Amino acid sequence: MMRRHIALLAIVVLSFCNVSPAAEVVAEPGPVAGGLRMRLLVMPNAAGEPEGFRVQVDVINSTAEPIVIRADRTSSRIEGGFEAQLEAAVSIESYPAIEPWLGQVMLDPGKNPAPEKTLAAGETLSLKWQTTGKRLKNRVTNPLDIQDPEFIEDGLYSIHATLAVKVSGRSVLLRSNEQLVAVGGSRELPKHTYGRLWWAEEKSRKAEIGLGSRHKVAAGDRFLIHTGTIGMNWTLTITEVQDDRSNGTLEPSQASPLPWFPQSGTYAALVRTK
Repeated sequence: MMRRHIALLAIVVLSFCNVSPAAEVVAEPGPVAGGLRMRLLVMPNAAGEPEGFRVQVDVINSTAEPIVIRADRTSSRIEGGFEAQLEAAVSIESYPAIEPWLGQVMLDPGKNPAPEKTLAAGETLSLKWQTTGKRLKNRVTNPLDIQDPEFIEDGLYSIHATLAVKVSGRSVLLRSNEQLVAVGGSRELPKHTYGRLWWAEEKSRKAEIGLGSRHKVAAGDRFLIHTGTIGMNWTLTITEVQDDRSNGTLEPSQASPLPWFPQSGTYAALVRTK
């Protein structure tokens, strides 16, 4: 009887050891919206390839009925059909947060209706692309709406993808599962590069930002604060760091006319030094 138990145990152990990679658990997709769910998968490029990522976004019909979808934000400047438009409409969110793109764009939706696709019941549409550098996308429809952050600090980021689509004539926002992405091969918490002012005093030109030593902020760091048109900025230079906040001095981008003075709640972005 004892030998039989040992033999059975050996079979069980061997069965676990021989599990193939194909049996690995696939990431649970994000919440249902309009009968759809979205899954995000990110892997670093293979050894020997340029730094970058292989990205896959799955749009899943979770219902027992067909669903007609099209990208909610399209652009005539994006070449290609439905899948190209949908890929360009995927937006990236990250933690720690990264400053969104700032600038002006000329919108050109074109005259033709946006392409659409019918997903059968239970069908999954997979979008796949590969990037180089420290970004997860190659193109966007409108950079004011669709974010493609550059990960200027190495570390392990928590990433979600979002995608606005039209379903039965109404706008639906899809949000993916969380995906951890190691930038630069690091699995440490990245330095936070984007935060809000807790207060700012115009007379003394002093301010406090809600980032501290636990966010890897250090004395001498400089944060740029946009308060008006492009070029009308203030710079906060950190002089004192606590656990969850930092204090510093403010300097305007020009002497006259002065940019609007920053108010509490204004966002500030770390000035790159490399």
